[in-house]
Amino acid sequence: MTDVQTTIEFSVELYKFYNVDLFQRGYYQIRTWLQTSPKLSSKIEVSLNNNATDKDNNIPSSQIVFPSCVVNGSAVSKTFQILYRNEEVPVEDVALFKVHLVVDSRKIEDSLLKADFQLTVELWFTEHTFGPDQHNSIQCVSSRSMKLHLCPLKGLHHHLPVLFDYFHLSAVTVTIHGCLLAVHQPYVTYVMLVLRCFFFLVFAYCAWLFCFYNRIFHNGF
Repeated sequence: MTDVQTTIEFSVELYKFYNVDLFQRGYYQIRTWLQTSPKLSSKIEVSLNNNATDKDNNIPSSQIVFPSCVVNGSAVSKTFQILYRNEEVPVEDVALFKVHLVVDSRKIEDSLLKADFQLTVELWFTEHTFGPDQHNSIQCVSSRSMKLHLCPLKGLHHHLPVLFDYFHLSAVTVTIHGCLLAVHQPYVTYVMLVLRCFFFLVFAYCAWLFCFYNRIFHNGF
């Protein structure tokens, strides 16, 4: 079996946040992160589309308290303040998830269809004033997961509202684009190969120690 590495990119745009009837006033942000099947060797890179910052002029400065960023592998939207019911906030943030996935070269399409791409959209909240050193004080209050069905030939293109739970009645409109960028020789598996060699050497050393002490034990008695 010959493996190849595929590079897939997902563009996730958070367009507008709708406060239907949130119980608590305070500061909110949207976090998105991507995961794949643990059965496949993969590496995920997260970045923000800097070109999207040109739209910030459409957002009232009184609502935005902290800019978008990347925290622990999650794309974090602008942090905004919610005060009133039926309030709308134009978020307009774009996150790029680049996935390097090692698959069987004879079954590239089938492997990508079974890669189990999962996009998680989380709503985070704090009632305290939010700043750059307060990412640990904010907490996740609601979460939604979506399974992304990527066709290597046609890509993936969706626009949908993500509605959070009843106790945090709000929604965010999300636009998702996904496509296969490249197919080439793998480099992600090199790390796995080094780890396998390391564990093999440890196992061989332990086996040698066992045989050595076993021989001493029998010769001593």
